[in-house]
Amino acid sequence: MRYVPATAGSDPSFLLKALGEAGGELARAFAGVRERDLLRPAPWPDEGWCLLAVPYHLVQVERGLQEQVATIAMSRGEPEILHVDLDDIPFEADYAECELEDLLDELHYLRRRTTYLLWDLSDRDWRRTGRHPYRGPVSILELAREAYEHDLEHLWQVRRMVEALAGGTR
Repeated sequence: MRYVPATAGSDPSFLLKALGEAGGELARAFAGVRERDLLRPAPWPDEGWCLLAVPYHLVQVERGLQEQVATIAMSRGEPEILHVDLDDIPFEADYAECELEDLLDELHYLRRRTTYLLWDLSDRDWRRTGRHPYRGPVSILELAREAYEHDLEHLWQVRRMVEALAGGTR
């Protein structure tokens, strides 16, 4: 995946493709990482993170995104949607016993379900909104674009962290 101008991020077809590719890109970024390195604290600018925290966080965010999209798509009017914290750094106790492959598989499964929800939307549905507790009205298109940008941020983060490991900070 690569970053593109915001105008492309407003095209549902582009977003569907990009969101569908995210899991595979993330899995490729983890290729060759040793299990013992998954819990190693990351250097600057990723302090507070370790490699295993990233897919755990993405799974949590994907669950929330899926609920937001489903709530808006299946409701009349402007339903209340839950807050999903894209900036939350998970606690090690929550993911320390997780297996990387299980997290990547779960993320792939959840993302597939989310994209199925999005594929069924008409152009009008993409503009439908839900009421976010802090931000007010938020459209499905905005949620999808934020998910795409969030995926990119974490993909770049994993690549930086893996490069730091390969650079001798193991």
